[in-house]
Amino acid sequence: MDKWLKSPWFIRIISLLLAIGLYVSVSLSDNEASALLPKSSSETATMSNIPLQVRIDEEKYVVRGVPQTVNVSIEGSGGIVTTTERVRAFNVFVDLEKLEPGKHDVRVQHQGFSNNLSVNIEPQTIEVVIEERATKEFNTEVDIMNQDQLNEGMILGEPVVDPETVEVTGGKSEVNKIAMVKAIVDLNKIDGKKISIDNAPVKVYDEQGNELNVFVDPSTVQVDIPVEGGQKEVPLSVQTKGELPDGLSLQSISTKPETVTVFGQESLLKDVKEISNLTVDLSSFEKDGSVEIDIPLPSGLTRVEPSTVQAQIDVEETVEKMLEDIPVQVNGLEEGRDITFIEPENQAITVTVMGTEKQLQEITAEDFTATIDVQGYYEGEFDAEIQINGPEGFDYTANFNYARVQIE
Repeated sequence: MDKWLKSPWFIRIISLLLAIGLYVSVSLSDNEASALLPKSSSETATMSNIPLQVRIDEEKYVVRGVPQTVNVSIEGSGGIVTTTERVRAFNVFVDLEKLEPGKHDVRVQHQGFSNNLSVNIEPQTIEVVIEERATKEFNTEVDIMNQDQLNEGMILGEPVVDPETVEVTGGKSEVNKIAMVKAIVDLNKIDGKKISIDNAPVKVYDEQGNELNVFVDPSTVQVDIPVEGGQKEVPLSVQTKGELPDGLSLQSISTKPETVTVFGQESLLKDVKEISNLTVDLSSFEKDGSVEIDIPLPSGLTRVEPSTVQAQIDVEETVEKMLEDIPVQVNGLEEGRDITFIEPENQAITVTVMGTEKQLQEITAEDFTATIDVQGYYEGEFDAEIQINGPEGFDYTANFNYARVQIE
C-alpha cells in the first residue's frame, strides 16, 4: 500500500477519478442526477381551487374568459410533495402582457415548484378575450323587489340614492351594451316609516335585462325610501267625444262605482279633488249601453282601486222645444246714441233646443241670454252677430244669427 501511495501513477489515477466525479456532479441536472441515484418512493397530490393570476396591463385592458381557479396535480418524492402541498409557495398564472386585443388561446404557466416535481395543471390552456378598458358614469335607478310584502296601507315615496351615480368599467363592447344600472332593494320583511338600506348591491343590465360582467364603483349604494300610508276617495267625471247618430240624444252618463280610492303620500293626496280625464266615444252607441274604461293614475300616486269602472250610457230619441221671445241685449252702445232693431223687429229671438223629453222639461227661456256688441259702431245701419248663451250639454239653434240695427 505504501508503494501505491508513493507511486506517481496511482496519484494521477485517483486525481483523474475525483475530477470526473466533480464534473458529473456539477453538470447533471437534479432530474438526471436523481436518475443515477437509487429512487425513493413516488407520491402524487391534487390541489383544487388554486387561484389563477392574470398578468396584464390593467390600466389599458380587461380580459374575459379567465377562470378564477384551476386544479394542480404534482408528483414526486413524498417529502417534497408533502411540503409543497402544505406551504404552497408557488404561482399559477397566464401571461397576457405581450398580447394585443382580441381572442387568444394561452397556456397556463407556473413558477416556484421544485425541479424534482412533475406538475400538471387543469386546464392546461384557456381561451381569453382581451379588450380595451372603458369607464363610464351612469345614474343609478332603484329596482324594488317583493313590494307586495309591504303591510296593508303602506305607500312608498320617492327613493333617494347615495351616491346618485356610479362608475362602470369593462371592455368597450360590454360598456356599450349598458342600458340599465339598478340598485336592488328587497322589501321582504320590511316594516316601519322609512326603508334604509346601507349596502344595496348595484347590478348592470343590457336592453334584454341580461346582467353584464363589468366592474362597478361603488358596488353598493345607500338607498332611503320614505314610507307613508295614505288613501282618499274621489269622484269620477266622464267627458264625451264624438256624436250620437241623428235622432238620438244623451240622456245621462254614469259610472259604477261612482268613486274610486287613490293611494299615495298625504302631501300629494290633498291636491286630488276628482279624476276627470275619463272619455267615452258616443259615436259607438246606437242605443243604451256600457263600456269599461281605465282609471288613469294621478301623477305621483301609487295606485288606484278599482283600476277600471263601467260607464253606463243612456240615450233617448231627440225632441225639440221652442223657446220664444228671448230678448236681445245691446252691449257697447256709445253714450248719447239711440239704436233701433230693423230685424228682428221686436228685438227678440226664438231658440229651438234639442234633447230628450226628460231633459227639456225643465228648460225655459230664462235659461238663455242673447246679446249683440256694437262697440265702435257709429251712425248708420249695421249687422251684428247675436251671441247666445245657454245650458251646457244641449244643442240649440236660433231663428236669427244676426241682428240688423240702425244707430243714430
